[in-house]
Amino acid sequence: MNSRKRNVLIRVILAVAVFIYIGNLAWQQLPTYDFTVMIGFFIIYFGWVVLSETMLYTDPDTYVIDDDDKKSYLYLQFSFFIALLYATIDFVELHYTRIYELEPVITIIGFIIFILSCVIRWWGFKSIGKFFNPRVSVYEDHQLITRGAYKSIRHPLYLGSLLNFISIPIVFNSWGALLIIVIATVPALGYRIKIEEEFLLRHFGEEYREYMQHTKKMIPGIW
Repeated sequence: MNSRKRNVLIRVILAVAVFIYIGNLAWQQLPTYDFTVMIGFFIIYFGWVVLSETMLYTDPDTYVIDDDDKKSYLYLQFSFFIALLYATIDFVELHYTRIYELEPVITIIGFIIFILSCVIRWWGFKSIGKFFNPRVSVYEDHQLITRGAYKSIRHPLYLGSLLNFISIPIVFNSWGALLIIVIATVPALGYRIKIEEEFLLRHFGEEYREYMQHTKKMIPGIW
């Protein structure tokens, strides 16, 4: 098993562990609406990670020649996992930051954002192909991708990830979890983007600098 599939497997195991615990509580305690939201989200999330992301991975033809992740991937995943854990527990048991008056509209909005994030990430994976790596790294034959999802923005996969991060607290109507995303996960994502752009400037030099002049980071025409 290569490193990319191993990372996906780790994420699946963590997600399954969380949802098994929460699902057990949900089965015993929750009303029909809450249980339906919980199981519905689990099915969509699990299906995306296991089927879509795994199938979209393309094994590289060459080896990584440089890696400068600086633990940014670890920070990003850890902060998101904390928010995910709080969101699900808050939805099921605590109810500290759950606003019932917003349901079910807020949950539907959350599902729409989550599905949109999956579409954007799918496009990003298809565009970058074999050069994708969860770490900040380059391969021996690495090329700068400026087509497809990368034509107008430099980080479509991070845009998809950001929408993914935001959607989960909205699905579970947990404003405490959304606060965690804002104060911890979003800065971790910004830190990773900064590291990656500095890294790519070192490797691609003027080519990447020119690409930066004609594109935005994550929002076409804005930022």
